[in-house]
Amino acid sequence: MFKWLLNLFSPYANPFEKKVGKFFKSIKANSNPIDVQMRLRDLMQENLVCVNLFMEKKYKNYKYLKKSVRKQMYANVQILNKEFDQYAATQSVIPSIEMPKGMEEKIKHLYTIMSYLRPGQHYEYEKAANFGKLLKDPTKEKLIGDCNQIVTLYSHLYARKYPISDLKIKILPGHVCLHFEGLDIEATNGTFKKYEEFDYLLPITEIISTNIMDVTDSTAEVGSIDPRTIVKRAQLAYMISSMQDLVTKNLNIAYRNLGVSLMNEHNYESAIFFLEKLGDIDLIKTAYRNASIHYLNKKDFKKASYYVEKSDDEKLKKTIIRNQGITYYNKKNYKKASEYFQKMGDLEMVKACKMGEYSLLSQKIRGVKTVADAKKHRSVYQHMLELATSAGDEKAAASARDTLAKI
Repeated sequence: MFKWLLNLFSPYANPFEKKVGKFFKSIKANSNPIDVQMRLRDLMQENLVCVNLFMEKKYKNYKYLKKSVRKQMYANVQILNKEFDQYAATQSVIPSIEMPKGMEEKIKHLYTIMSYLRPGQHYEYEKAANFGKLLKDPTKEKLIGDCNQIVTLYSHLYARKYPISDLKIKILPGHVCLHFEGLDIEATNGTFKKYEEFDYLLPITEIISTNIMDVTDSTAEVGSIDPRTIVKRAQLAYMISSMQDLVTKNLNIAYRNLGVSLMNEHNYESAIFFLEKLGDIDLIKTAYRNASIHYLNKKDFKKASYYVEKSDDEKLKKTIIRNQGITYYNKKNYKKASEYFQKMGDLEMVKACKMGEYSLLSQKIRGVKTVADAKKHRSVYQHMLELATSAGDEKAAASARDTLAKI
């Protein structure tokens, strides 16, 4: 009963999704890329469909991908697997191509996948389609997908029988195809090709980063994505992609956007953490400056002073010092206030602080009526004389001096 309730309220459609979710969550800026790639490869071998679909849910946030919908899609994949196995059992055609020695059975298997998913009965090409359009019940509907998604489905069917690491992807301008032992497999039309000109030849794990960076399906509604999730998405792509210029640019954009978002939330410590990863000195200083102003307005002078020291904003630094002085001045802590005004060289306010102290001392001796009483407070009058003299208030100094002369 307890387990049933946990499953009911779990965000995951099945235990493997939870496993994939933990993997995504574990990726950090300092993760080992080789370790990440190996763990991803193992997950893809076990259930590539689940890895890719949950990636679309988490990192593209298609609204239609509710838990119940994903469960149905996984059920559809089981139907697809069964349908394909039945189809494969009836096939004996050998592709009329030169096959690398020892690879004949694997190529025959790929050829069977090509034959089953060739456009027509089971599959239909659609540019920028989301992965869910492929995960239909093949006995009732055509499977719809773009080049990235159909390559992913080919890889899933291949991995049910052979190591997924046998496969590679070949990146062409605006396109991706499957690659195996020197053979290009054009999954969108189910044919063998030989693309001589291409941008990259990549490990199969990079189909995930390719799908992450691919445009979203304009026909499917997407929800907003938290900037922290965007950073996680960019970190995953950075860890597994060989296209470092592109993924580095995307990661830096994600760091920038998250840093700005955290600044707007007044979470300056975290904002600076991500902006430092970006390395934008001007933006980091802006964060320090904004933090200083925020804490200054809250009268948290300790934090305001900490951040302003790192901002290199001398004008703001003086403003914070002045505000500290004024705060102590208004509390009649003139001695402490004077320390801050001295720091910024405001001699007029230093004098005002001294006269403030003078005024407090005069309150102490307000009840003195006789010379005998005055003698008991000689040290007070002496201090008042020193304060008035230092402040340049000759009238106040003369008053203290006259009293001292009498006692």
